[in-house]
Amino acid sequence: MQRENMQRNLVLGGGTALGIVIFLAIIVAVQYIVVQHPKRWDLTRLGKHTLAPQSKKVLETFGEKNTPIRVLAFYETKDAVPREAVKDLLDQYRDVYSQFTYSFVDPDKDRAVAVQNKIDNYPTVVIKAGEKSDRISTVNEETVTNTLVKLLRTDEKKVYFLKGHGELSPSSTEQDGFASAKAQVEKQNYKTDELVLLQSPHVPEDATILIIAGPKTDPMDTEFESLKAYLKRGGSMFVMLIPFKTPKLAAFLKDYGFETSDDIIVDRMSRVFGGDYLIPVITTYIKFPITKDFTLASFFPEARPVKASTNPGANVLAQDLALTSPVSWTINEEQLNKGEANFDEKTGTKGPLSVMAVSTVTMTGGEAKTPADDKPGPDSGNDTKKSGSGDGPEIKLKKARIVVSGSSMFVSNKIFEALQANRELFMNTVSWLAEDENLIAIRPKSSRAQPLILTSSEPLVILLVPVVLIPLAWIVAGVGVFLYRRRSVAG
Repeated sequence: MQRENMQRNLVLGGGTALGIVIFLAIIVAVQYIVVQHPKRWDLTRLGKHTLAPQSKKVLETFGEKNTPIRVLAFYETKDAVPREAVKDLLDQYRDVYSQFTYSFVDPDKDRAVAVQNKIDNYPTVVIKAGEKSDRISTVNEETVTNTLVKLLRTDEKKVYFLKGHGELSPSSTEQDGFASAKAQVEKQNYKTDELVLLQSPHVPEDATILIIAGPKTDPMDTEFESLKAYLKRGGSMFVMLIPFKTPKLAAFLKDYGFETSDDIIVDRMSRVFGGDYLIPVITTYIKFPITKDFTLASFFPEARPVKASTNPGANVLAQDLALTSPVSWTINEEQLNKGEANFDEKTGTKGPLSVMAVSTVTMTGGEAKTPADDKPGPDSGNDTKKSGSGDGPEIKLKKARIVVSGSSMFVSNKIFEALQANRELFMNTVSWLAEDENLIAIRPKSSRAQPLILTSSEPLVILLVPVVLIPLAWIVAGVGVFLYRRRSVAG
C-alpha cells in the first residue's frame, strides 16, 4: 500500500514537473518569436505611437524602389532620455519598413565614425538612403519624414555664390571666409558653385539660390539687369550687406520691399554675453517659416539695420525676421570713425532694430503685376490662376523669394563654427529659399491626458473584479485541487 502511494506521488510529481518544463518552453518560444518578429500595438486614442499616413506613404515609395534606409544617431551615452525618445520614433519607422535600420553612436567614444560622417556638433542624426545622405539636429516625425522626401528627390538644386565685388570667399578657410557655410550647404545635398556675372550674361538656369555675401562694391548696371531677370523668373536670393557700402545695391533692394539705413548698430546687450558693442545680440524673432520654433540667441557682428518696407507695393509681401534688444541704437560712419558710440537723437534710431527681413515678390509673365486683393502668402511657392473671369488660360505666378541681412560676418567661418544659432538660422534661410522648408507638414500628436469618464456602477465593478473576484477564484481553485489530491491519496 505504501509502495503504491509512493508510485502515485512520483507520477503526480513527475507530471507536475513535466508541465512546468512544457510551460517554460512555451514561454521561451513565444519570447523568441516576439524578439525575432516585433509587433507594436498603439492603444492611444490619438495614435501617439503610430506614424502619420504621409510618413507611411514615403516609406512605401522607398519599398517600391527597394532602397534601404540607414540611420546613425549621434548621441552621448549620458543623454538617456532624448535617446529613448528618438529610439521610440525610429522603432515606428522600422516597424513599417523592414529595410529601415538604425544605430546609436557616441561621438566621444567612437571618433572614427563621427569623423567619417563629419559630425562637428551633436546630437545629430544622419539619414542615409542609397548613395544619398542628409542630417538633422531636431528629431521628430516631421523632420525625419521631410528628410526622407529630400533623399527621394531626383532634381538637383544648386546654390551659387556671387563674386567679383569683395564678397566673403566660399573657398577661404580664414576667420573671415565663407568655407564653413558653403560646406554646411553641401551637407544638405545642395550643389554649389561660384558666379562672376561680369563673365556671364545672366544667372544660370539651374540656379536655385543666389547668395551675395558682403559685397564691398556695387555690382555694375549690367549685373543688376541680370539679377532683375533672375528674380523675374522666380529666383531666390540671399543678400548679406555690410555697413556704409553698396548704396546702389540698397536702392535695388528697395524695389523688392527692403529698407536699410547707412548706419551701424550699437548694442549694450552684447556686453552681457561678453561681446563687443558692435555685435548685436538677437533674441527676438518674428514668426515665419525661417524662424519657426527658433529660440537661440544669435549674433550679428557689424550690422546695419534692414527692415521690411512700410509700403512695399501690391505685388510684394515683406516682413522683419530678427530684432535687436531695446538697448540698441544706430550711429553713423562719422561717429564710428571718431570713436563716439553714444546715441544721438538727431542722427540715430533707437532699438529694437530689424537686422534681417524677408520678402516674396509675385511675377506674372515675367512682370511684377498682381492685384492688391490677390496677394499670396509670404511662405508660398509658385502658383497658377485663371485670367479674367476664369475662362481664360492659366497664368503662371512666379514668386521670387528674397532674404536680406544687415550683417555678412554672422556667417563668417569664425562665427559660423562657434555658434549653433547662427548656423541654424543660415540653414533655415537656405531651406526656405530653396522651397524645402515645408515639404510635409505633420501635426504634432497631443500628449494631453485623456480623462476616463465612468458611470456610477463602473467604479464598483473595477473594485470587485481585481480585489475580490480574481483572488476568490484562485482560492476556490486552490481548495478544489487540494481536496482532489487528498481524495486521491486516501483512495
